[in-house]
Amino acid sequence: MPNEENLIPNSERTPEERREIAQKGGVASGAARRRKRSLREAADLYLSLPVADKRQVNKLLRRYVPAEDIDNQMAMIAGLHAAATDGDARAAAVLVKLLGEETPAEKLTPPPADDGFVEALQQAAQVWKEGGDEPE
Repeated sequence: MPNEENLIPNSERTPEERREIAQKGGVASGAARRRKRSLREAADLYLSLPVADKRQVNKLLRRYVPAEDIDNQMAMIAGLHAAATDGDARAAAVLVKLLGEETPAEKLTPPPADDGFVEALQQAAQVWKEGGDEPE
């Protein structure tokens, strides 16, 4: 690690110094949480605004989305759906994750076959630990 000589271990600091450093960290953490919350609120507000592009509104209406449900969030979901149906695996993964279901890779991957190999290894290791002959 570069500049290791500049680091002072906590064991060499006084309790007052450690308290002061911890207090500064707490203040910085609170500021970061407030920034993240503000950004999340701004994103939520923007996504809840109505769609300004009339062509996009008409496209959503043709997809049978009720007019009162058309907002930027719905347009974003419709865009993800369109990308996923066009073959974009990332868009499909995002949609599946939004729905809270398991990812397609988890569905397609079969569980490993239990052929007893792992159990045999565990038994051999146990015998060897107990002082038996070294496994071959």
